[in-house]
Amino acid sequence: MRGIGRLLFVLCACAMGCWLAAAQAAPEVQTISRQSADAVDLVADWYAAAPGAPIVLSLHMLNSRRSAYEPLLLDLRAAGYAVLNVDMRGHGDSAGERDWDSVIADVGDWLAWLEAQGQLSDAGVTLLGASIGANVAIIGCAEHAACRGAIALSPGLDYRGTQPESALAERWAGRAALLIAAQADRGSADSVRQLFASAGGDVTARILPGRAHGTRLFDSDYTTTSRLLLHWLGEHLPVPNKDS
Repeated sequence: MRGIGRLLFVLCACAMGCWLAAAQAAPEVQTISRQSADAVDLVADWYAAAPGAPIVLSLHMLNSRRSAYEPLLLDLRAAGYAVLNVDMRGHGDSAGERDWDSVIADVGDWLAWLEAQGQLSDAGVTLLGASIGANVAIIGCAEHAACRGAIALSPGLDYRGTQPESALAERWAGRAALLIAAQADRGSADSVRQLFASAGGDVTARILPGRAHGTRLFDSDYTTTSRLLLHWLGEHLPVPNKDS
C-alpha cells in the first residue's frame, strides 16, 4: 500500500508540474468585444507585451477564425511581440456580413482601438494575413500610417474583389512586406510573383515547397514558415531592447 501511495504521489506531482509548466507557457490573453464604426460586434484576443513593443495584428482565412493562429502565438510572444488576433466580421465570434470593404475598414477600427488603449508606439504594427486575409492585410496596411508592413500568406490578385496589387505598387512607400506561397498552390504562387514584380517598396517574396494554402502552411511545415516569418519581423519590426 505504501508503494501504491508513493506512486500516486509521484503521478500527482508530475501532473501538477506539467500543468504549471503549461500555465506558465500559455500567453496571457484578454478577449476584446467591441463595435465597429457601423455598429457590428467584433471580437479579438489581445496578448499584451512590454511597453513600446511592436504589434502583430492577425487576419485569418475565409471560413476560418482566429484560433488558426494559435500555433504561432507562443513564438510571437516569446520573441517579444504584442498580438491582436482578430475574428474578421462574419467569422468566428464576430457578427456581421462578409462584406470585404467593411472588413478592410475594420482594420482601421482595430488600429483606432489600439491607439485609444495607448498601445501604439514608435515600434509600429505589422498586419499578418492568410489567403483573403492576406489581401486585406496588404490593402489595410497601405491605408494607415501606423502600419509598418504586412506578412501575406498565400495572397491572390483578386479574392472576392480584394485586389492588393495597386496598394503594393502605388502606396507602399516606407513600408515592408513579406509574401509567402507554396509552389504547388499555383494561383497564390503566381500571384506572389506578380505582386513582387509590381511592388513599389521593400517587398520580400518566398516560394516554399508543397501545396499548403494560408494558415495551413503552419500545418504543412511549421518550423520553416514560422522561422521565416519571425526572421523577417526581427529585421523589419525589431523588438526594442530585446537582448539587453
